Amino acid sequence: MDLERVKTEVSSLVGAGSPGIAVAVYKDGAAIMTAVGGAACVEFGVPVDERTRFDIASASKQFTAACVLLLERDGKLALDDDVRTHIPELSLDTPVTLRQCLHHTGGLPEWYALQPLTGIPLAEMTEQRLLDMVKDVRRTTFPPGTDFSYSNTGYVLAAIVVGRVSGTSLAAFARERIFTPLGMDDALFRDDASLPLDRLAYGYATARGEPRRADTEESAVGDGGLVTSVSGLAPWFGFLADGRVLGADLRARLLERGVLADGTALPYALGIYHGADGGFGHAGGMHGYLSNLWFLPEEGVGIAILSNQTAINPVRLTGRLLGLLLDREPPAVPGPGTLAPPAEPYWHDPVTEATLTLTGTESGLEVKGGGTFTARRDGRWHGTGDAEGSWLEVDGGRLLSGSDHPARGPVVFYPAGAPGQAPPPDGVFRSAELGVEASLRDGAVRVGRTLAEPLTPAPGGVWEAGPFTLRLHEGELLLSGGGLRRMRFLPVRD
Repeated sequence: MDLERVKTEVSSLVGAGSPGIAVAVYKDGAAIMTAVGGAACVEFGVPVDERTRFDIASASKQFTAACVLLLERDGKLALDDDVRTHIPELSLDTPVTLRQCLHHTGGLPEWYALQPLTGIPLAEMTEQRLLDMVKDVRRTTFPPGTDFSYSNTGYVLAAIVVGRVSGTSLAAFARERIFTPLGMDDALFRDDASLPLDRLAYGYATARGEPRRADTEESAVGDGGLVTSVSGLAPWFGFLADGRVLGADLRARLLERGVLADGTALPYALGIYHGADGGFGHAGGMHGYLSNLWFLPEEGVGIAILSNQTAINPVRLTGRLLGLLLDREPPAVPGPGTLAPPAEPYWHDPVTEATLTLTGTESGLEVKGGGTFTARRDGRWHGTGDAEGSWLEVDGGRLLSGSDHPARGPVVFYPAGAPGQAPPPDGVFRSAELGVEASLRDGAVRVGRTLAEPLTPAPGGVWEAGPFTLRLHEGELLLSGGGLRRMRFLPVRD
């Protein structure tokens, strides 16, 4: 393994005064190389080192799932338990199991999409406030077990279940049953974001240039919230290698792929997804932090990339560093091709209500609000710049929109009529599930305490409002986007 090539590559990525990055390569439960760069705190010029702690965001999910599995092994719960058994406050009309929460197959609305509708500030988002926000939701976005839709809500509910069944918090349970036995002294679930934490890197948003502070604000954990360092992760990679300390049975359960009701096997397991390279792991991204933990079982090699900036894609960097480390040829990239633009410029996904508006250019396609795509010999348009890693492909009368992310399948779009010109009629609507009103007035929508967006007509008979789409149907207002599908708002007055 060429460790020096990896070190050289990492050292070239960030400057001494820029937000930083920490990378480690693991074998047999030990870090055989660490490479760091940049600053943990730009304001005071504190450099990143191997013990700098980062918020690893959604890479935390595997640890939450492991806590649930430990309680199952203790005989205190089962993955097929209805989550309402442990959280009776939930108003769901249909059973959603813990397994479905952890596999993202429960159809639970995404809480990060609900939050701006309710107006509860992220800085005030505790576990109890989050539960209060979702407890009156009755309808799932699809029949549980029939589809995959990434939802952080399921993992926060799993964290609540761990707390109630164990009689303590997820943070305390994980410390007692995972971190202490493994010797992961730098790891903890940060369930009170207001408390100072030693050696924690500040978060920065850097994708648009000059760094701006973007720290973790919410104190609800389970879907994320784990703080650790690259040196502190070494024992976890030992567990991922052979199940040491915590048990090979726990490791095997953690790697079990989800299966839909129709028998479709998913690449997503329990807080871990399986990749095309034979490896497995999970990435994370939140505010000013990005991460990726990846393990190759055949080679017995793991890699962690933790950062407090958002300009470097850790998943893409993982592939590049593993290529250097293992002297692998990079995946072949299809050469430039020639494709006629789709005959239809307007497209709509009837499942998620997402829309696409395409314009042909000399080099390929321009997607309104979605970047530039160029044609390649594999018959697809591939994204460039901010759209890198995404692709479009015509499939009969459909348009497929996909990405390189292994856990997410392509979205299917169908031809749609051109956007209308008129704004929706004025009206006031209410969601009993969220306890908020939505007001349509003068071509804009206001929802809850803080959300206010202009309305723009879009293909398929919907209107776009920031990250959401709105549809009027039989007098009801249906709101979709960001993990929500047609959340109902009923009219309350003209």
